[in-house]
Amino acid sequence: MNPLASTLNMSRRRRLRAILLSLSLPFGAWTGLCIEAHATAAPTASDEATSQPVYIAGGTVHIGDGTIKINATVEIKDGKVVAVHDAYDLANIPPNARTIDATGKIVTPGLIGADTSLGLIEIELEASTRDQSRQDDSTIRAGFRPASAINADSSLLRVQAVEGVTTAAVAPSGGLLSGQVAWIDLLQGDHENIVHAPSIAIDGSLGQRVAGSRAEALDTLRRALEDAALLQKKAGAFERRQLRDLVAHPRDLEALFPVLDRTIPLTLSINRASDILAALTLASDFNIRLTILGGAEAWKVRAQLAKAGVVVVAQPSSNLPSSFESLGSRLENAAMLHAAGVKVGIAVLGDPHNTRNARQEAGIAASYGLPREVAVAAITRNIAAAYGMEDSHGTLSPGSVANVVVWSGDPLELSSWPSQVLIRGRAIPLVSRQSLLRDRYLQRLRARK
Repeated sequence: MNPLASTLNMSRRRRLRAILLSLSLPFGAWTGLCIEAHATAAPTASDEATSQPVYIAGGTVHIGDGTIKINATVEIKDGKVVAVHDAYDLANIPPNARTIDATGKIVTPGLIGADTSLGLIEIELEASTRDQSRQDDSTIRAGFRPASAINADSSLLRVQAVEGVTTAAVAPSGGLLSGQVAWIDLLQGDHENIVHAPSIAIDGSLGQRVAGSRAEALDTLRRALEDAALLQKKAGAFERRQLRDLVAHPRDLEALFPVLDRTIPLTLSINRASDILAALTLASDFNIRLTILGGAEAWKVRAQLAKAGVVVVAQPSSNLPSSFESLGSRLENAAMLHAAGVKVGIAVLGDPHNTRNARQEAGIAASYGLPREVAVAAITRNIAAAYGMEDSHGTLSPGSVANVVVWSGDPLELSSWPSQVLIRGRAIPLVSRQSLLRDRYLQRLRARK
């Protein structure tokens, strides 16, 4: 055989093996994926029109703001929550409405994923399926806007949605400032409507994930904000080439204008206490809204975080000192932050395949002292607040987007499971790539007996 052809064949075999390993599936399952691809990419909406009223009746409803209503009814129309009624009265429900019986079940807002790359990545080891970063030498990439590349046919969307995740903040990666965060509702197959808002925050990081020293990274970030403020005030002078050299491309600096105007927050992945304090100083100096992602050592500076009104989105299971910047990690982090008056969000950070495990993370936080209702808010309303989206998402308040989950039991318990998931008022089929493969191989196993 031609040596070049042999090398190419070997390359293809390695590539295929990498894909299969990343999916953690046997080769037969890969064939199954191809066969079932059309089924899993079906539209998310049921056959009913979104204008049809929907009543979720008789459940224990967690509004998301700390209010719980027993035997209540959630009224939905045109993809929005109309009201949560105290009584379960079928006589008042219009005959043309769809009724979902939630008797004995728990109803919550849909879970919200933070710091995900859902829709931008499919297979970790296959470069052609990764669209979450911009490749260049600049560390300031605030102008990078990946919302247009979000793939509504991604199988990962339904995998998360059937476990109660209805919304996600989709963030880019790489550099000091990675780019703009998109806000999506997990409407698999709906390319036109999946993106609710294309730019709701600028994402970045400080600490060991950034090239160069901490002091260098912080100085570069400060210079970027200074240059953005300068460009905002003297755009005409820049066009006439009467300004000094800027630290980054003008488009990347222009993307920071909404941050400087406090229209959108700056979300920074930070773990070490000293880095958090440095970020708080920076936010105070420029009067910007700041959200901390990770915050492994945030409990050490909880008083300062509470005073600054900063939301911290933590991952409780990341309690081991996996790096020098997280030596102070502890399971009580979320509870200690909440007790100090810090608004806490809980999420699986940076892992789009397991965004759905946020409720388990919330359960861990609750077992280490975080009040249970606060734990529910931490995976719904507080994530929305972290990105400035609390007016439309995260609660079942009148006028909010009707992303609703009906649970068989306590959503913080592993034994509970969604019996209904509604996204923008539409019930989605509780079917995913994983459930199709499970059913296929269970059927084969039963046939052998």
